[in-house]
Amino acid sequence: MKELQPASVILATYNDANILEWSLAAFARQTFRGFELILADDGSSETYEPILKRWAARFAREIVHVRHERQGFRKTRIQNRAVSVAKTGQLIFVDIDCLPQRNFVRNHMMFLEPGVTLTGRRVHIRKEILPDAENIYERGIDLNAGKLLAEWMRGRARVIEHGIELPMLYESKNNGILGCNFSVTKADFAAVNGFNEEFLGRGGEDTDIDLRLRRNGVQVRCLRNKLIEYHLMHEVRVGTYESDSARIERAQARGEIRARKGLAEVDEREFRVTRYGAAQ
Repeated sequence: MKELQPASVILATYNDANILEWSLAAFARQTFRGFELILADDGSSETYEPILKRWAARFAREIVHVRHERQGFRKTRIQNRAVSVAKTGQLIFVDIDCLPQRNFVRNHMMFLEPGVTLTGRRVHIRKEILPDAENIYERGIDLNAGKLLAEWMRGRARVIEHGIELPMLYESKNNGILGCNFSVTKADFAAVNGFNEEFLGRGGEDTDIDLRLRRNGVQVRCLRNKLIEYHLMHEVRVGTYESDSARIERAQARGEIRARKGLAEVDEREFRVTRYGAAQ
């Protein structure tokens, strides 16, 4: 079996204290524990510190809280800053409202390699079908195929076919990067200068980095039935800007590979880093 490399999970968040413990519990429950968890906090006004202190001892590696001041929706910017402090060469990007299935990190690390980016899909579920955070930590999320089908019949789960882990036939030809579920080596990420910080809306940034990685020779694979997560359904908080589509088209026409403003432009004076737990 392949020796798994350590990973840095970049967890995008903004004012999510109400679901933070569910996310921490799901990551603390992972079958592969060799990862640091880095919160990319887009200027939350809520306090995360007590929760992070309480959960840090349950992780094998550090929890790192990276935060900048709120100046509108700047997810790409804070994710680049989170990457800049990552201590490993393997990056997994997740949104905090997407809870990982127990083999999520392990499966990313099993298949990730230089020159390849992995992406998965997600099941949409209602929060009320989940146990509390402590029960997730003790017994896992426990949404097997039968339970997903039952919840789908009750109208509390959607696209449940994305929630079944398969030993074969797990790869999909629909392989566009999903920003809440993808992994890439830090070297490949840096080669395209990370996320383009000109993107201020929701959704355009993952299409942009998908296309730039491909133009740089990186293969994108969608392991739909290996890289499984459960998205907590909610109202959309930020829309997609029309200018983002035009920006993608211009970059495509120019054959751009590196973001004009991205990882290389990170200034460590512009954000704050707080670490919880002992690094190993």
